[in-house]
Amino acid sequence: MKTKKIIALMLSLAMVLGVAACNNTEAPAETGDATAAESAPSESAPAETDESAPAETQSAEVDTSAFNELEIADAADEDDEVVVYGFNEEVKTLIETYSSVSVRYEQQTSDTIQQVLDNVLASGEDAPDLFACDADYARKYMNSDNTLPINDLGIAYSETSEMYNYTLQFATDDENVIKGLAWQACPCGVFYNRTVAQNTLGVSEPEDVAPYFESWDAFLETARTVAESGEYVIVSSTGDIFRSILNTRSQGWIVNGQINIDPVIEQYFDLAKTLHDEGLTHETEQWQDAWTADMSNETVLSYWGPMWLARFSMALDPSAGDNPTSGDWGIVAAPGDSYWGGTWLMASKYCNSKASVATIMRDLCIDTANLEAMAQGGEFVNNIAIMTELGNDDSFSLEWLGGQNPIPVLLDAATHIDNSTITENDGAINDQLNTVVTAYINGDIATVAEAEDAFIAAVQDAGIV
Repeated sequence: MKTKKIIALMLSLAMVLGVAACNNTEAPAETGDATAAESAPSESAPAETDESAPAETQSAEVDTSAFNELEIADAADEDDEVVVYGFNEEVKTLIETYSSVSVRYEQQTSDTIQQVLDNVLASGEDAPDLFACDADYARKYMNSDNTLPINDLGIAYSETSEMYNYTLQFATDDENVIKGLAWQACPCGVFYNRTVAQNTLGVSEPEDVAPYFESWDAFLETARTVAESGEYVIVSSTGDIFRSILNTRSQGWIVNGQINIDPVIEQYFDLAKTLHDEGLTHETEQWQDAWTADMSNETVLSYWGPMWLARFSMALDPSAGDNPTSGDWGIVAAPGDSYWGGTWLMASKYCNSKASVATIMRDLCIDTANLEAMAQGGEFVNNIAIMTELGNDDSFSLEWLGGQNPIPVLLDAATHIDNSTITENDGAINDQLNTVVTAYINGDIATVAEAEDAFIAAVQDAGIV
């Protein structure tokens, strides 16, 4: 990549700054000593911010007039049985906990649910009234005639005015009609291990760790500092930083019917190559056993993701697992605003229980009392007012996150996420990209230009364009 292009990319990414706030339940190590000063990022890193400041009050309402609202139907049930399909137990548990509607829940797996849904939606036989999809493939169904607009269920857009804009933006079809609702938002931060931070950077509190991640220049310098001892790395996998770059694109993967490679994707190639060549990661792959093991062995400084990653995948929430390092983690902002995952509820075109389905969607995604209860348990719920209030609540903290209130760190990202670049094929395209990135950093592909050509060819061979 040409030098001017690299500089331009680094400057554009370095403009995204992070903030964090914390309260540790244990006495922190001294951070004003010579060790901390010696290991701090260079003066070229952005200036440190006031991490104790309250969370900025977000916009009270989303401008739902930006979406195409249809006539609000008078929804009714034509069948006593409500059939719900999901890909895990979460939706089933939430319905049992927060809704009075009785359902027949058909649980699939993440690997099989698309095939199952495609079959039943094509035939209509035993089709669900309501089904749940995660972000990787939800738009495939929302942008089709297999799902109903929420207006057909009697739900008005005014009921969604406190939802984060990106979750509604994501849930539209080509006519800008909202087809699904989410109870959670999934803005990402950097979860860091306090002990590893103290041992490598000389600091452990979020306000002191934040500058080490506030730009890509700072991140790379921090990665080298962390690796100096030979005992630690900054991330387990290069894939951990992927979404923090992916979600900062100005254009999507497909523009005018052709694969488009945004300049920030070239930045990802460069960063991944540097991390690999300098031995700054453990070279694991996300969801492999080695990647999961690094979550509890205190050899990796950070994992990047939303609250569900920390709660369930890292098992920091004691109700979800028994990670022995629970409580020894904090959170700071990533260099780029991003989201990862999320679950959307949609009514199928075969829905015979529209009133009951509307009740479930309201109970899980709109009801303020229910969302407040979810938020108290560590969920980042899809309600701007609730999350802003919780972010400003000095009494709110999570013991499994070292007594920190993580919400102020995530609020800004949630508000600025732009989903306009996302298409229904993004999950498949992202997989193709990361396959090529792996080949490039391993030396199987010689240059970024050749890697880009291989990526475009792979997407074309997959029949996506």
